[in-house]
Amino acid sequence: MKSVAINLSHLSLAGLIAVAWSQAGAADYRFTPEQKSATKFTRDANQAVYQQLDFESKTAFDDSRRNLIAPLLNDGNIEGGVFDATGLNFMQGKTAPDSVNPSLWRHAQLANYGGLFKVTDHIYQVRGQDLSSLTIIETKTGVVFFDVEYSPIALTKSIELYEKHRGRKPLKGVIISHSHADHFGGYDGIIKSGLAKAEDFKSGKIPLIAPEGFIEEAVAENVTAGNIMARRSGYQYGNVLKPGEKGIITGSLGPALATDASSLAIPNKVITKDGEKVTIDGVDFVFYLAPHSEAPAEMVMYIPQWKALSMAEDVNHLQHNLYTLRGAQTRDASVWAKYIGEAVARWGQEVEVHFGPHTWPVWGNKNVVEYLKNQRDVYQSLFDTTLRYANYGYRPDDIAENAQLPKSVFNQWDNRPYYGHTRNNLKSTYVRNLGWYNGNPTELAKYPDAERGKRYVEAIGGKDKVLAAAVNAFNKGDYRFTVDLLNNIVAGDGSDKDVNYLMADAMEQLGYQEENSLYRNWYLGAAVELRTGGNVPNNLTTTSPEVIASLPPDLFINYLGMLVDQIKAEKAGNAVINLKLSGGAQFLLDLHNGVLNRVSKFQSPNADATLEISQADLLSFASGKATLDDLASSGKAKIDGNKAAVAKLDGIFALDLKNNMNLVLPLQPENRVK
Repeated sequence: MKSVAINLSHLSLAGLIAVAWSQAGAADYRFTPEQKSATKFTRDANQAVYQQLDFESKTAFDDSRRNLIAPLLNDGNIEGGVFDATGLNFMQGKTAPDSVNPSLWRHAQLANYGGLFKVTDHIYQVRGQDLSSLTIIETKTGVVFFDVEYSPIALTKSIELYEKHRGRKPLKGVIISHSHADHFGGYDGIIKSGLAKAEDFKSGKIPLIAPEGFIEEAVAENVTAGNIMARRSGYQYGNVLKPGEKGIITGSLGPALATDASSLAIPNKVITKDGEKVTIDGVDFVFYLAPHSEAPAEMVMYIPQWKALSMAEDVNHLQHNLYTLRGAQTRDASVWAKYIGEAVARWGQEVEVHFGPHTWPVWGNKNVVEYLKNQRDVYQSLFDTTLRYANYGYRPDDIAENAQLPKSVFNQWDNRPYYGHTRNNLKSTYVRNLGWYNGNPTELAKYPDAERGKRYVEAIGGKDKVLAAAVNAFNKGDYRFTVDLLNNIVAGDGSDKDVNYLMADAMEQLGYQEENSLYRNWYLGAAVELRTGGNVPNNLTTTSPEVIASLPPDLFINYLGMLVDQIKAEKAGNAVINLKLSGGAQFLLDLHNGVLNRVSKFQSPNADATLEISQADLLSFASGKATLDDLASSGKAKIDGNKAAVAKLDGIFALDLKNNMNLVLPLQPENRVK
């Protein structure tokens, strides 16, 4: 406990804090690393939610538990810290505590509830074992899997649960709805379960179906940008938090993202046109492409004989992200709404059930159509409202704070911002259509955070005054301004524990008040980083050596090119190399001015050298695990021409990426570009 002397004749830190405390009507403030309880401001904010929404409605509770066949194996818990389903279901049957927005608490009771469910005849789901669900479609003599979760380990548990109650049936096909890792990352679990061999997919014996652009977008998001995205995902999905009233409550689309290394599914059948029909073991699947909706490569699916529709992740029992905080391309709200509207026009007269890879199904024609229309209205409203306000001259932040939206759309339970935040979605729509620049050239002149922060601290009168003002804001319940003030210090210097602890306390209160699970997780994850001093562990990864080595050749070479340290490469000098990969892929590599340019399917008659090597061995060379001489002497690499030209590639690849980088505190020295 800090003691405070009120009667100081100079503006010392203690005196300034005392003035701030006096102004706020508080006796003192504890700068300590422990988690705090909800403040009065947070309690009042959360209690007010009960007056804003219809908590008497129980339809969603009935639907989310409908046709339960069996609970998850081992209550859904997976050893090794992979998944803690018990911890994520502590809220079932309980009233929301002060530290959780009651609307989010209600949604957690729905989204976290797991087990094996019958959707309708022939269609079953395992929900609650990962962020996404496994849908099992029973065909004439076997099964088709629709989306395969994020974690291979979690997928094996879901398969085991299904087979325990429905028996083992031969795998006849796999359908991946879109290019996000929580829908294909569990692919290796199919192999581990013994349902199929990798060769079954490589040969096309078992169709693995995905939308056009799937592999390019999956690699761009989960490999090329995979390191930073995996780090941000750990905060977004709450993997750095413990389940509990002051920790992770839900992932909203499902209980949580399993802590595991995902795998990469390579499709052998790509859907390229709308209305394309694929028949698998006596069942017709009709596909329509929906690019740049929830994912840049996505498709929806209809099964005519059962009048069963899946809008993939374009329709959920929540408002989704137009821009996801883990980092990805901004989605197009207008085309998103269009795809849902087209589904109503196309199947609205006959559809009887809707199921998706997240949340629970909807049954009955009238209910499905109303559900689709209400979801459509969310994204169309976001698009139209943003552009209308922008044309009046409103800037992104002004739109996010001031836009008036129809309550008949946004107060419905199925449209609440549990996963996509309404403010974020409005800003993101502006950025997608008009770019990040808001028209005020002040934005063009703005310093980066650390430099701007130093100047603000100096202008305000020093760190002591900033901290005092932040304490005053905190004690008034203005937590947004508290973190804004303190970021001016932290952005350039994360060594002051008092500053860090106060910022963590403010982040925590913001998290407690959030209806949006991702915002809650980000705020509480930031508090963990601030209190521990950084280096928060991260076990999520989408870029294992096995995944990288198995990439299609074009994407593999582009990935290596992205990793070139261009300053080192500039010093190495220029070289032109004909590259021939095992399997027949050929590239022209032109190392020029430090940039590794690459042209697929070309060879130059004037190249300095020709290198023949496998993808896996090239990765070993690039990562420094094998020398060129060793590979050549063992017959794994063959060089014709100037060997010194190929040697210029040695040491230019920056494969020392770490996955524990700070996101709030300054970047650690070991994470900086060398």
